[in-house]
Amino acid sequence: MKAIERSYAMQAVSEEEMELPAAYRAPDSIDAWRHHRMLALLEPLCQAMPDSHWMTVGDGRYGSDAAYLKARGMQARATTLTDDKLKQAHEMGRIDEYGAENAERLSCADGSFDFVLCKEAFHHFPRPPIALYEMLRVARVGVVLIEPIDNPRLLDGFKSLGKRMLRGNADQQFEPSGNFIYRPSVHELRKLMLALGGELLAHRGINDFYHARLVGHRYQPGSWPTLLTQLGIGVQNALCSTGLLGYGLACIVVFKAGAPPALQDAMRRVGYSMEVLPQNPYL
Repeated sequence: MKAIERSYAMQAVSEEEMELPAAYRAPDSIDAWRHHRMLALLEPLCQAMPDSHWMTVGDGRYGSDAAYLKARGMQARATTLTDDKLKQAHEMGRIDEYGAENAERLSCADGSFDFVLCKEAFHHFPRPPIALYEMLRVARVGVVLIEPIDNPRLLDGFKSLGKRMLRGNADQQFEPSGNFIYRPSVHELRKLMLALGGELLAHRGINDFYHARLVGHRYQPGSWPTLLTQLGIGVQNALCSTGLLGYGLACIVVFKAGAPPALQDAMRRVGYSMEVLPQNPYL
């Protein structure tokens, strides 16, 4: 379809224009701290399976997600739609393996990796469910999504208004590439996994706070940019704890065939909800 082709063409252009991520050029910045905080949700998986092999999908920030995994001793292959920036990251020594991949048509064989990680890219795909099926196909253990989620609560309308005022983006449903911003929900992913015969679903909500004037500052406890960022997160966390606001992001892990009890316990200790999915009695 022309709309799909146009979407991928525009995404390829956006990757060509991508600047070095804060994790590389300013590792002590608030922006780098924000992304590190999201990726730290992977720690129970990394600790429980230190020899695991990962693939990152939509890792267009110069493979920075794969670089995080590499720094923690994981073997990781960085992929995104184009590989020019990934090649540069490889030459910088940030990543080891990389390649250009379309999330809807992954070239890897079934079960090629233990985990597939997709961080803040799933909601940009023109056909996210197809990409999820492909990621599940090439994963042996499961797929990890770190994404903005659809989790509406009473005050979410005010949160959306606040974002428009702070960031100046009038439309939060579509993006310049023409894609609908597809925010998954835990309920929706649960249904998809039930249809596929998945056995375990883990999820943990997290809030973030972004303002263009703050993220370039150094993350330094006590400084006003750091305090404002922490305050923005803290207010959201407080409202989420009362049920008045839904978490803005979540780390969702869909396991294809369960997980060791020790891993499940470790994930529960850091705030994950673990759901054992019922199995189809007719199969």
